[in-house]
Amino acid sequence: MIKWSDVKGMDRPVEGHVTLTLRHTKGRKVRTITLRQQAIDILVKIPRSNRSPHVFWNKTEEGYYRGPANLFWDYAQETGFGARLHDIRHKFAIERLREGWSVYRVQRYIGHGSVNTTERYYFRYLSREQQEIANADGNAGL
Repeated sequence: MIKWSDVKGMDRPVEGHVTLTLRHTKGRKVRTITLRQQAIDILVKIPRSNRSPHVFWNKTEEGYYRGPANLFWDYAQETGFGARLHDIRHKFAIERLREGWSVYRVQRYIGHGSVNTTERYYFRYLSREQQEIANADGNAGL
């Protein structure tokens, strides 16, 4: 449910200048993130609607907004992709942990309220050695 009013810095659409405030998060915490250039380039290409304040809008039975997760699901059904948008979030976390990121760093990126949640969801996909690496540096892996 991202609105254009939550995107700041598009007057100079370069990495390090554009931020996005996430107001509807799973943990109900408002967060502001700095967007990477790849995300900014996508936003630049999205047409704006005169009828909807949302970034991901389209004319549907529900009006002028349909969440990206719903659009992704429709696409996945149409193409036989077989994954949800949320699965990409899981893939991101698992890959970062396998690369040697600190579990605390992944927790912050994912937005879990507790590192225990991150461990519960993702450590089952890691070898014992990968788990030890993820826990080894404590909070130093920022």
